[in-house]
Amino acid sequence: MSDPYGQNPPGQSPPGPDPYGQSPAGPNPYGQPPAPPPYPGGTGGGYGAPGSFPGGSDPMPPKTDGISIAALVTSLLCCLAPIGVVLGIVGLSRTKGGRRKGRGFAIAGIAVGVLMSIVSAVVGAAIFIFAESLVTPGNAEVGQCIDVDEDDSVVLLRKKDCTEEHDAEIVGIAEVTSENRSDIENGLVSYCSTAIDPDDLAKLAPYASDIAAVIEDPDDVSVGDHLVCYVEPDDELTEPIL
Repeated sequence: MSDPYGQNPPGQSPPGPDPYGQSPAGPNPYGQPPAPPPYPGGTGGGYGAPGSFPGGSDPMPPKTDGISIAALVTSLLCCLAPIGVVLGIVGLSRTKGGRRKGRGFAIAGIAVGVLMSIVSAVVGAAIFIFAESLVTPGNAEVGQCIDVDEDDSVVLLRKKDCTEEHDAEIVGIAEVTSENRSDIENGLVSYCSTAIDPDDLAKLAPYASDIAAVIEDPDDVSVGDHLVCYVEPDDELTEPIL
């Protein structure tokens, strides 16, 4: 049979079906298939990139937690360090799960706050112990054993146990009045013979040349000041004199 479309050479029959089930190659009589729709999230619209809202931009990033920042700042202040620790713990809770930024500030606030609290406690205890050991003319008592530290014109008296080695012992105290003020101004040590109890003077005979005296301000003796007389021998004392 002749090819009605003139595609086969004369004397040849049109090719039959492919025994292997394959369609003969040739042009698609229906034209090219339509192009697939654009992938969602492309520049052609759709639903946008994953994690974004349809037709909008990315969501706002989490804000830095102010409590966590305050924890670090207050922990650097020795008096407020314990508050910094508390704020740091609150900051850890507020930044859990990435709800807010600043977790590192909270952790640093806790660490620095604990350290500063320990340092402050140690320094405070040292200051308290030092202050408690100071003997001033206003709180001195006869019979107290002391160490004497002199720096130029400043004399510091520190309380010591009389059974331990100590520099001196307080043997007399006199309060400045309008009647004795001039006598004390004329000679602090010389007035100690009046300030010391007569019964104690006999015990102090071996230390007569070792008596010294101190007052609040030797250059400006005022009524109400206190003269403190003490014995400070060359050798350390290991027991009370009086």
